[in-house]
Amino acid sequence: MRFLSTATRVGVVAFVLVLLREVMDPANWPAVQDEAAHPSTLDLANALFDQWAVATIVLGALLAMAMIGASYLVRDERLVNLVWDMGEGDQ
Repeated sequence: MRFLSTATRVGVVAFVLVLLREVMDPANWPAVQDEAAHPSTLDLANALFDQWAVATIVLGALLAMAMIGASYLVRDERLVNLVWDMGEGDQ
């Protein structure tokens, strides 16, 4: 079991190193000569709200539900804490 764990770690490190070597190779990232080819924040806004409007709305709804669910799960409704919140915990 220990050998399998060590082999997995070595494999992950080797994969990350190969991935970094490929990403950092300048041949994979040709220089863009045309200034118009560079994306801008206006292009991002147009893509989000024109081409991906439904996906943006669905993602916003999912994130809102996640935040509401997280705030519900964080609440502590034990009787001791409810009594303390009401100001009767000094006794």
